[in-house]
Amino acid sequence: MSELPITPHGGIGPLRLNATRAEIRAAAAGLRLPASGQHAESDYFAEESVQVEYDAAGKAQFIGVSPLPDVYRATFSGADVCDTEAGDLFARIAEAEGGAHVFEADGYLFPKQILLLWAADRENDRLRSGRAARLIWGQVGVGTEAYRATVERIRARDT
Repeated sequence: MSELPITPHGGIGPLRLNATRAEIRAAAAGLRLPASGQHAESDYFAEESVQVEYDAAGKAQFIGVSPLPDVYRATFSGADVCDTEAGDLFARIAEAEGGAHVFEADGYLFPKQILLLWAADRENDRLRSGRAARLIWGQVGVGTEAYRATVERIRARDT
């Protein structure tokens, strides 16, 4: 199982922000994450549990991971983001971010780190067999400044 540390402004393991599509695909192949789909602006790996979005120049502007047991372990500050209760992971990231942050189960963007959390739900708890399921984030990702600006524009329109 691959260890994939999440580095704000950097990437997730060897999947690096601002890398070319060819570099991302080579890094995914090196991790034994099989391609599972693609679109003009996106690549998906490992049963679509790893998502990479590209900008118009073909550089990675967002990399996100979703729970997929026994394939990889994505971590932030030592915590497995796919196996840490949503509130606990939120608190850990908020502490690293500084400032005041309010948990939102639908999703949250930490603007300084450009670290995104999407859709906390009990269905995402990969280790729930035989016990009550915990809220686990459906996706945790990192993005570039341009990606952050796009998310903030979309959210401003929706309010």
